[in-house]
Amino acid sequence: MVTPELLRQYAHFARLAPETLQKLASIADEQRVAAGQAIFAESDPAEYLYLIVRGEVNLTCELGSGELRVVDTLVDGELVGWAAFVEPYRCRTLATAVKDTHLVRLQAARLRGFCDADHRLGTQLLTQVAQMLSSRLNSARVQLAAV
Repeated sequence: MVTPELLRQYAHFARLAPETLQKLASIADEQRVAAGQAIFAESDPAEYLYLIVRGEVNLTCELGSGELRVVDTLVDGELVGWAAFVEPYRCRTLATAVKDTHLVRLQAARLRGFCDADHRLGTQLLTQVAQMLSSRLNSARVQLAAV
C-alpha cells in the first residue's frame, strides 16, 4: 500500500496538501521490476505514471534504421511515463529496469481526473512533466549525437 508519507518524500509531491496526497495515494500501488524486465514498451497504452522509488530505468527508442538506442537513464525520485498526460496516451519509448527497481505507479486516467478537478494539482504536475520532458529531450540529443 502506498501512503501519503511515501509520496511526500519526493519533490514532485512534497508541496501538495495532505488531502491531495491522500487522494493520490488512493490511486497508487507499488510494483517491483526485476533487472532486464520491461516496464512498458513503445506504443503500449500509457495506463500509469511511475515514480522510481529505488532503482534504475533505461528509456530506449528505435531509430529509423531499426537500431535500439538508450536515450536516457532514470534513477531514484524520477518520474517515468509522461505519456499518461498527453493524448493519445500511448508510451513513446521502451522503459526497462537496469537493476531491480521499486516503483510507485499512479493510475493515469484517475490522475487526469484529479488534475481536471483540481487545477492547482494539474498545473503543478504538468509543469513538472514539462520540465522533465525538456531535460529528457536534451539527454536524447546528446545520446543521438554520439552516433
